[in-house]
Amino acid sequence: MPQLEHMLIRLCDGGFGAIERVHRWLGRPHVGTISTSELHSQMTAETSKPVLVDVRSLAEHSISRIPGAITQADYEADVDSLAGRPVIAYCTVGGRSYWYARKLVAGGIDAVNYRDGILGWCRAELPLETPDKQPTAAVHPYWPIFRVPDRYVVKTDRFNEQGK
Repeated sequence: MPQLEHMLIRLCDGGFGAIERVHRWLGRPHVGTISTSELHSQMTAETSKPVLVDVRSLAEHSISRIPGAITQADYEADVDSLAGRPVIAYCTVGGRSYWYARKLVAGGIDAVNYRDGILGWCRAELPLETPDKQPTAAVHPYWPIFRVPDRYVVKTDRFNEQGK
């Protein structure tokens, strides 16, 4: 199973890299990426933090998120008050967040894609929080083939914790 997981992640990385090269060739603005260590540094810095936008589904972000993240809906509802801050979009492995970052960059917003996604965050064994900002070890990996370190509890929907 891990081989399939790594193959899918490599395919996503390669595919979105190729799409980005085509967009650049067509003269469209560049969508940058950020690494897990860079994101962690920015999110824990004492200076002004970027806006971290979770573009995953409701089922996914109702389980957990990277601390300090807001949903895409929350960002779009409050975009004016967040203007001027860089935006970092993330999902599970960087595909959905690439498209969202591309949309923002095309609209003139300083945005990048966190290509490692929540899986990369978990593989670095960094903390997660619930939507109400409580620490949690639960994570929704999108597909069951995606693995996370043993310290995390895989939840595929928000009802699993209650056993429903």
